[in-house]
Amino acid sequence: MSPPGARRAPTPQCPIRPGDPCSLCQPGVTGPQDCGLVYLVMDDPEMREELAGRRRRAADRRRTARSTPG
Repeated sequence: MSPPGARRAPTPQCPIRPGDPCSLCQPGVTGPQDCGLVYLVMDDPEMREELAGRRRRAADRRRTARSTPG
């Protein structure tokens, strides 16, 4: 049991799969900061732009879902 007032460390989010937590899918990885896949995607201008588009579309879907009366 955690001591009173203790905080849990935040769960890192996967930059490649928007909305998903980092699942440490690569051996020896401690999070997105040292993930080879993240490095490859962010180092390639075309892949980085594709990822940015996917993030924008995911954010638009979340905004639409929140603004739609349920």
